[in-house]
Amino acid sequence: MSATGLAADVAAVLAEPDVLRKIAAADALCEAARRGALDPRFERGAPQRPARPARVVVTGSLATRRRADLCDARGRRSLIHAVAHIELCAIELALLAVADFPGEEADYYRDMLAIAGEEALHARLLLARLHELGGELGEEPLHLGLWETAIRFPELPDRLAIVPRVLEAKGLDVSAKLRHELRAAGDEASAALLDRVYRDEIGHVAIGTRWHRVACARRGLDAERHFLALARPLRPRRSAPPPLDRAGRLAAGFSERELDGLAEPADAVDRADTVDAAERTPR
Repeated sequence: MSATGLAADVAAVLAEPDVLRKIAAADALCEAARRGALDPRFERGAPQRPARPARVVVTGSLATRRRADLCDARGRRSLIHAVAHIELCAIELALLAVADFPGEEADYYRDMLAIAGEEALHARLLLARLHELGGELGEEPLHLGLWETAIRFPELPDRLAIVPRVLEAKGLDVSAKLRHELRAAGDEASAALLDRVYRDEIGHVAIGTRWHRVACARRGLDAERHFLALARPLRPRRSAPPPLDRAGRLAAGFSERELDGLAEPADAVDRADTVDAAERTPR
């Protein structure tokens, strides 16, 4: 089945390999939504892996090399390279949150496209900063781990739990340390960019939190329990994760119950949550 309407527009963005043209196409779609030219009636097409330029090496997420320390110019350039690609992936994930779920209300699509528009701005700013540092996207191997994680969860409540509330929220947890290290290394320009990204990402996670609760309520699910059942098994088990950014996560709508649940060791996930997560995770 071929995609129609909004889903076809999203498919065209995903299929574009040129990074700047991809961002421009996403911008055009988001601008149409801002103008109110949004028809929520569409048919979803077959899943589509996002394209990257032919020259870019796309590898497994665990195969990417360790970044140099941020006191080293190479480490700072590598960090901006990584964050720029994360923001490119974030555009695609926000668009996928539109195309994968026909039949939702228009406000849901407007919110997801608003997120995509801000992610597109982030990507442009970070790519420009990367260029100032003498780099370009694709000079290091890239991975599509965020995309591959997201598509494992084809139901709307699950996707909203995983993408904004797990994947994006992890970015909140690591942001303060990175910004501090950049400033300590004298790279105020890069730190200021990450300041902006951090502030906007709180808003993105807040939107995801709100729609996650709406989607859970419509299906008779306890939103907090549903989130923890999916998120806690994804916490790292062999290495200590970064401390939770409780202030940022609270600003993004997390509850104290959710934060306390996430702070528990991964092997403390209770049996009921483990079973629930296993039943809801596609195989």
